[in-house]
Amino acid sequence: MPLNWLTLALPALLLMLSGCSPHPVPEIDSNNAYGLVTRLVSFGKRYAGTEENRKQAEFIVAKASEYGASVSVDRFTCPTSAGLIEFANITAEIKGKSSDFVIIGSHYDIKKIASAPDFEGANDGASSSALLLEMIRAINASGYIPPVTLKFVFFDGEECQIAYSENDGFWGSRNYAEKLKNAGLSSKCKAVVLLDMIGDADLGVTLPANSDRKLVEKVLESAGKIGCSQYFSSTNFEILDDHQPFLLHGIPSIDIIDFDYGPGNAYWHTDADKIDKISKKSLKIVGDCVLRLVLTSIY
Repeated sequence: MPLNWLTLALPALLLMLSGCSPHPVPEIDSNNAYGLVTRLVSFGKRYAGTEENRKQAEFIVAKASEYGASVSVDRFTCPTSAGLIEFANITAEIKGKSSDFVIIGSHYDIKKIASAPDFEGANDGASSSALLLEMIRAINASGYIPPVTLKFVFFDGEECQIAYSENDGFWGSRNYAEKLKNAGLSSKCKAVVLLDMIGDADLGVTLPANSDRKLVEKVLESAGKIGCSQYFSSTNFEILDDHQPFLLHGIPSIDIIDFDYGPGNAYWHTDADKIDKISKKSLKIVGDCVLRLVLTSIY
């Protein structure tokens, strides 16, 4: 029997009717994500410039490479109130169909706090960095080719030594944004999606006012598509974070952050920020939302 138009069109028609895609958006493995948080915390006091932070950076490089990303490390030295510190930004790249790119970022250093000598930074540093690694694994394992290149950037030196200012804190993101500008690449960066403090068991992501409005809408839309709208909201207050240097260079940027950690934010920058406060469910909700955002919704 010769092929006719119906025979040729039937597979595509069935695909449309079923609502399926030949390349479904990959999903987060929450067990792996949680295991990565635990591993990052195990390196100890991961303040910028320390041996513990250097070993953590080596692990991030090795794991991102194992998961199939092309990894590069940019080391640079800055004067701080604690003296000269060498920082290291790590970029793990997944090639897309276009050389235009989106940055998905997290800081991997933790804050040195005299009043909290046992501070682990399980949420504030480890949760978002671990989730970036799991997103790399999920995308490459699925065979999904992103519409643009994805640069997963692990920023060093987010935490300030004394108080955030032009000369204290955000060393990694400021350095990265400045180098993009100097290389003439700012226009090729279509968005910066920053993750911070997203492992809280009592998840409540608040998208701050100093985020690109269209990206805020897209995040809320993506959350709705995975049935998790109740965990995401926009706010009318601003948060200083690693997305800010990119906003200053005119790059659309958003901070996906849960800045209400414990009752009255009581766990933030305290010894209470430990692995027992981290939820696999929260990691999956945020990870699945961001994967849908950067793979299908942001463009």
